[in-house]
Amino acid sequence: MERRHFLISSVFSLGLISQQAYGSTPNSSVNFDVLLNDEIVGYSNLTHKKLKDGLEVLIDVEITPKFLGLKFMKYTLKNREVWKKKKLMSIDANSSWFGKRYYVRGQREKGGFRIKGSAFSGVIKDTFATTSYFTPEFLKRRIWVSTQDGTPLEIKTRKLRNRKVSFNDKDYSVTEWEISGDLELTLQYDQHKNWVGSGFTVGNYPARFILNNRKNNIHKIWQNS
Repeated sequence: MERRHFLISSVFSLGLISQQAYGSTPNSSVNFDVLLNDEIVGYSNLTHKKLKDGLEVLIDVEITPKFLGLKFMKYTLKNREVWKKKKLMSIDANSSWFGKRYYVRGQREKGGFRIKGSAFSGVIKDTFATTSYFTPEFLKRRIWVSTQDGTPLEIKTRKLRNRKVSFNDKDYSVTEWEISGDLELTLQYDQHKNWVGSGFTVGNYPARFILNNRKNNIHKIWQNS
């Protein structure tokens, strides 16, 4: 798989499509800084909201690296997903990369999940993950659907050593996982199984997601959807 596809289809897949009222249930959110070659180049914000029957996930990202002071690339993605009992019920995602637009529409139906995307359309029968965010439950799933263009991606996972990271001037132990196959990145989870960081490469440059804010236990909310 091309590295460009990885960059814009998995790590930078976040969005904010619908702000419909679903009652007064409080939101839970995480916010990341996106770093390229140790320079902050954007953000990704993720919000979970309990519905009467399931869970709404809203994700919003904007990445604008600079070269010699000039903006040479801008990536955005806005995505809304609805989950129920750990299965994706619907998705509505729109993204832009160098001005080119991508999309994914999907709905669960009898016999599987029907996807219509800018690169793939069809029905997926297996239980799958998406690439908008990375709950540890996804580590058990071998198909991850790109929230950029709908492509089903085959992945493998491998647990790495624990390591120390800093958050709000405190050191924490995180568990790190290696993702390979059609995606290449590392993922970090805290002691509560929340996703708290990512590492990958863009060309020859190191890139990272660095947690800058977290409210509540998002993984627990997702598990109980």
